[in-house]
Amino acid sequence: MTLPERFNLTLRGLMEMGIVCGFGYWGYSAGGPFVAKVSFAVAAPLVGFGVWGMVDFRQAGAMAEPLRLIEELLISGLAALALYTASAHLLGWALGLVSVVHHALVYALKGRLIKRAPAAR
Repeated sequence: MTLPERFNLTLRGLMEMGIVCGFGYWGYSAGGPFVAKVSFAVAAPLVGFGVWGMVDFRQAGAMAEPLRLIEELLISGLAALALYTASAHLLGWALGLVSVVHHALVYALKGRLIKRAPAAR
């Protein structure tokens, strides 16, 4: 793995961690009593990643890659917006920037978001 690929993998990890934290922070700030805050802080990331993992675009043929890109930008964008609306403006902008840079680098490095399924043995 080359250095740019490692850097982009690090960006991917930061993006995914930011999505979890963004939805969690938004959920915590949206709740009232402590139990509600904690419940929302746990439920919001679960719903976000549940939606993300619910669809397998490999069955979509030629449209699989663009659909996956749209899905990832939508989820990371919603998490960035959640941070922004929860008064973490700088973190919201940072998450949005990390997401855009990561996705741009995927294609600049001739990569794909959807990896080919391993060949059957």
